Amino acid sequence: MKLIPEWRDHSHCLIAWPCNYSLYNQQIDAARLEVANLANHISEEESVIIYCNPKEFKDCKNTLSNNKISIVETNLDDSWMRDIAPIFYQDEKELKTASFNFNGYGKYPNFDNDNKLSEIISNQFKLNSTQIDITLEGGAITYDDNGNLFTTESVLLNPNRGNKKKELISQKLIELFDIKKIIWFPDGLAEDDTDGHIDNILAPIAGNKYLLASSKEENSHNFEILNQCKSILEKEIISQSTNATIIEIPLPSDVYINDKKLVASYINLYFTKNSIYVPKFDVKEDGEVYDIFQSVFFNRKIKMLETKNINYGGGNIHCITMNVPKL
Repeated sequence: MKLIPEWRDHSHCLIAWPCNYSLYNQQIDAARLEVANLANHISEEESVIIYCNPKEFKDCKNTLSNNKISIVETNLDDSWMRDIAPIFYQDEKELKTASFNFNGYGKYPNFDNDNKLSEIISNQFKLNSTQIDITLEGGAITYDDNGNLFTTESVLLNPNRGNKKKELISQKLIELFDIKKIIWFPDGLAEDDTDGHIDNILAPIAGNKYLLASSKEENSHNFEILNQCKSILEKEIISQSTNATIIEIPLPSDVYINDKKLVASYINLYFTKNSIYVPKFDVKEDGEVYDIFQSVFFNRKIKMLETKNINYGGGNIHCITMNVPKL
């Protein structure tokens, strides 16, 4: 498979500076502080590049106060770097990119600038890029190192994405990335503004292990959704390897900001060589999840960071970052 698992070494971490005032409202300054804190932490381990609108360059630079972080001025509509950056992959010994169509999740009117960013980044890194006629956000897919790509039907097959048939999407992705199999889950988390991105429910990790979000709330929509995901995952990966392991990560208790219930998940994380950056929600599950992660990633530091205000805008740590693989 040509896709490079996220737990492998990175050359850079790419982040977009929050700019969508209509989305964040009065939380935007708090969200920017959380982004800056994450960027400063990551910059201790790998090169960080922040992309921001020209009019916000000064605010970005002053908030970061970190000369190790590069700031690139470019026009942005929003800040979900995972969804608007190119998908990096290895072809022979060369790093290349695939640029998919971005249409604002089929619901937001302003996305033209974000849809251009993939090409801008590919040119910045001087990488050969292929334009793909599929509407696909980076948060809508994840992959292991066994040739499996995971996604949700609720996103890629949603009429608001305007994609073609499931078989045609599968064929294109398999050919492009040399994938053995695409594993489709019906849905992501309930009420997810992205229509159910996979990066809130599943994170493959090294050693043939898979982190999967779980819920014990039987009256919750997510209880049935995640049980169905678990059944599909068990059937698919255990049929491939009997030593595959599913590690359940509980969803956090309900988290609210300004009466808005957050669609929150600990799965929305970021790997560096020495650390795992995990959202912190100030709920009872924080400690339990920290202990699980510590037992799984015994060779990495577990760093839980406050990101509730980022989450208020609709995503979290994985959503605002994109790792550039290091070959």
